[in-house]
Amino acid sequence: MRSNSGSMAEKTKPLKQKLLYLAACILLLFSVNVLLRQLFDRSTITNLQVPLYRREMSTTHFDRVTRGKKGSICPILQGGLGNRLFQFATSFAVARTKQMELIVPSDAEIRKVFSINVTSNISKGLCNGFRKVLDTASPTYNKSLLNFSYEDNIQLGYGLQSWKYFHMYDKELRRQLTFRKHIQNTAEQTILKILQRRKIKSRKNITLVGVHIRRGDKVRNHDGFNIATPEFLNRSVNYYAKRFATVIFLVISDGMAWSKNNMPSHVPVEFISLGRREFDMATVVACDHTIMTIGTFGWWIGYLTGGEVVYVKDAAKKGSRFERILNFKDHFYPQWVGL
Repeated sequence: MRSNSGSMAEKTKPLKQKLLYLAACILLLFSVNVLLRQLFDRSTITNLQVPLYRREMSTTHFDRVTRGKKGSICPILQGGLGNRLFQFATSFAVARTKQMELIVPSDAEIRKVFSINVTSNISKGLCNGFRKVLDTASPTYNKSLLNFSYEDNIQLGYGLQSWKYFHMYDKELRRQLTFRKHIQNTAEQTILKILQRRKIKSRKNITLVGVHIRRGDKVRNHDGFNIATPEFLNRSVNYYAKRFATVIFLVISDGMAWSKNNMPSHVPVEFISLGRREFDMATVVACDHTIMTIGTFGWWIGYLTGGEVVYVKDAAKKGSRFERILNFKDHFYPQWVGL
């Protein structure tokens, strides 16, 4: 006859086995569930398309433009180098003010002349669909022209020939408009040869004045431009000769024959013609002061040189279209001198 304790042990033994079996089944089911979830997640990541919200994380220019969160400005760069500099400078300043992106194509002429490095060089084809904002009164400041949103995508163009559009970013702009090294080197070597030929030992012992005499298409023009006269040139060189003990005037011009015949002969003069306008420009910009006549090319020589600037005070003919659109206070810096 079995004892009570033995009987109880035999009765609980099957119960323990059942509990252990049940626990093993639960653990197995949990493991299978985890495995199936992992396989399902991988399948979802592999096969489903990227959710649309991921495009908001894109850093491509196209996404930024099409989302409209940050607009872009494409300067319409046309005309001569001086015109293009006004178009770039104004677009640069507006982009900075409105926190927009500035787009200048990699093959733009000003990129080949200046070390511009704050712009996007995406294909100019992207700009073709942008709205155009055009300045039709070139040498006059038009503040309302820039009344567009920072979210807009804009092509900004035509004259824009006022320092008031960009003066607030003067230092930054000058850094952008630094001539490329090979152009700087040519200008420096040209000046060095002049000093050596004149037996001037130190650049510090001489004051150089760059002179730009605009002729070309402005001679007998019907737009109302008054080109420089021999009298203006005489007044201008005397202005500097009275202020500085030793002065040399470096002249560039698109009418060199006329310039050689009409530059005053009582002061030292050197005529510069390096075959490319950017080399000529860089040479006179490396001077200390400027005499400009008319035109945007001469304007930018005065600006980039950074010294005193003398210009033709009666640049517009009476009753002409140019007189109607020219605002002297908007076009010429107040410290520049009209003679």
